Amino acid sequence: MQQATVSADEGTYFSRLWEQLRSVKGARPRPADLPKVPAALRLYQVTAWITGVMLLLLCAEMVVKYGFGHWVYAFQPGQPVVSFPIVNPATDPYLQGVNLSIGVLIAHGWLYVLYLFADFRLWSLMRMPFTKFVQIALGGVIPFMSFIVEGIITKQVRGYLAENAPAGARTSAADRHVTAGGQD
Repeated sequence: MQQATVSADEGTYFSRLWEQLRSVKGARPRPADLPKVPAALRLYQVTAWITGVMLLLLCAEMVVKYGFGHWVYAFQPGQPVVSFPIVNPATDPYLQGVNLSIGVLIAHGWLYVLYLFADFRLWSLMRMPFTKFVQIALGGVIPFMSFIVEGIITKQVRGYLAENAPAGARTSAADRHVTAGGQD
């Protein structure tokens, strides 16, 4: 079997994608947009965690529904708070309670839209390449990936902001403590 030859500077396709995700090269925000970036980053962080948790709930719901044949319901009369009936709600119109299977699907869908908005806002303020936007967006559809991508993007953006902060804003917390007369 013949192995593909790859030069040291090219790497495999996935290694190049990984390096691009880990790099902040290409980001060129306008100086006027730099004060808006921390708020956009915070919105992105919150939506990434919420989307990640909802995606994990969705995966668990899919395993219960398609792996075991049960639906997830809450507040059915005469049942515990959360129950797992075997019946299909489409064929049993008398099934009472809140269908959490459908609720998780809908909630994850709308929260993913919010995640995409936060991704777009951060991407547009930082003026990153379009492929970075796509990579961040895919983080919300692969289980556990939103947590990984959020950590990488947060580190990159904070590093960029620290390196490119205006000269007057580069004082450390210790410098501010000394200039404030040591008072907290």
